[in-house]
Amino acid sequence: MLVLALMGALAFLYSAYTDLKADYEELKHDYERLVAEADVVILNDRDYYQVARELVEAANESIYVIMYVVKYDPGDPDDPVNVLLWALGNASARGVKVAVIIEGETAETSQRAYDYLAKVGVNATWDPGGVRTHCKLVVIDRYLVLLGSHNWTESALSYNHETSVLIRSEEAAEEEIRYFNQVWAEAKGG
Repeated sequence: MLVLALMGALAFLYSAYTDLKADYEELKHDYERLVAEADVVILNDRDYYQVARELVEAANESIYVIMYVVKYDPGDPDDPVNVLLWALGNASARGVKVAVIIEGETAETSQRAYDYLAKVGVNATWDPGGVRTHCKLVVIDRYLVLLGSHNWTESALSYNHETSVLIRSEEAAEEEIRYFNQVWAEAKGG
């Protein structure tokens, strides 16, 4: 009798799981369709990491990053920052132009990230200038702009309340690439 009751309970749970999985897949499909159609997508909290990872992994031409702090922890394979950095390295290896500016005053926290990027061939620099570079900016393939409050730290990508936006616009991307080049020139001393 107990076995029959357990089998009935398992069947019920499996049915509920199957229904929830189908609902989840439908919602995920709807979300992806809406994101693909929108010119501006709001990315709150954990949404940023998933989108940033997918964009970096899919980049074909170029990735420009200005980040206030990037905290690399190579001993933690689950740290989302590591995944983003590895994706930048992979993009560079497949021929994507990748350039990264990190605020110099965060060197104590960001040094391991800088060293990793340099080791894998990413064109990276510190911004040691007199103006703090507090940006959190990513420009991909000259038409996708990701900006907002998310630093590339495990806290920002996994725990904090943060908000950023993804903008699909060649005009916005070109403006931000001009800005990136200005900051890069200042970081390099002119």
